[in-house]
Amino acid sequence: MTERKISTTPDTSRLNETELATYRRALQGEELPSDEPGLGSLLGRGILLPNTHETGTYVPAQPGFLQTQLTSAVLRVLTEARDALEGIPAHVRELEAEQERFNHTPGPVGTLLLRTVPEVNAETIRTIQGAEFEILTSQPGHRKPRVLKSALPRDLQAAQRGVTVRTIYRTSGRSNPTQRDWVAVMTRAGAQVRTLGEDFLRLIVVDRKHAFFEIYGEDGTVQENSAAWYSQDRGVCALLAAYFREAWDRADPWVPHEGETGARPEDDTKTTKVQRTILRGIVGGKSYATIGQKLGYSERTVTAHVSALREALGMNSVAQVTHWWATSPERLLP
Repeated sequence: MTERKISTTPDTSRLNETELATYRRALQGEELPSDEPGLGSLLGRGILLPNTHETGTYVPAQPGFLQTQLTSAVLRVLTEARDALEGIPAHVRELEAEQERFNHTPGPVGTLLLRTVPEVNAETIRTIQGAEFEILTSQPGHRKPRVLKSALPRDLQAAQRGVTVRTIYRTSGRSNPTQRDWVAVMTRAGAQVRTLGEDFLRLIVVDRKHAFFEIYGEDGTVQENSAAWYSQDRGVCALLAAYFREAWDRADPWVPHEGETGARPEDDTKTTKVQRTILRGIVGGKSYATIGQKLGYSERTVTAHVSALREALGMNSVAQVTHWWATSPERLLP
């Protein structure tokens, strides 16, 4: 950012006793020496002007002219200050971009424990309202109607101002009327929603700079008595954003249509929950070994599940199975 020089604010203070005494002598036409106390200040402020017809004497500036000059000077300073303030966000973003370009890691800012729901709400509202380009949220639990309705104006405003909004819900949420209404309004505004039929983390990531996530105990379960962690650590935010992207790739798009009632299990379901999780992993480009590690199975067990499904469907290859899965309503089952 080019350095901006702001003019000095003109001195509009009242005359002190010394300046006033000198000003009165000048009004009486007295000849004043150049080192007369207060004279330099009066000349510098434009209150007195040298008399070009008589050396050593001075004439006063006309009050109307002086007022106009001082007013213009003050307005010029205010305008420059306003322009400087407006340039601060761009200046900071430029510095952030340079730091990211050279992989500079900011000093540790820590992770803040938000102990109550009101604290979480206040911080998330503030952060989402300030989002510049992206909001990622995953909501594995059931969101109460009042929560969805209260969040809608905030979320909608973000989408309408061009922020990318992506949300993951559980597949079972498709049968929630209030959730369907939220999705219908948000997708019309440009938001993207998907559903996932497996366990995933509850989190919010904004601009890859802010992250809110649940608190887990040493036993791996969510601590019900705590609200959430809030982190501005770039490493934590990047990790959670990457986790979201992986879950997003496995999830199914939720494109609302008139009369949608949500997914319902078919009477002749061909897949088990484990097989559906495996299929989502395959479609997401994961190897059998990686899928098995996530499920706690060996690669051989994953292969056996896929083979059993292929045989049940009467198909000859895994490619045929994945093609069937791409259009099957069973994609929407948990």
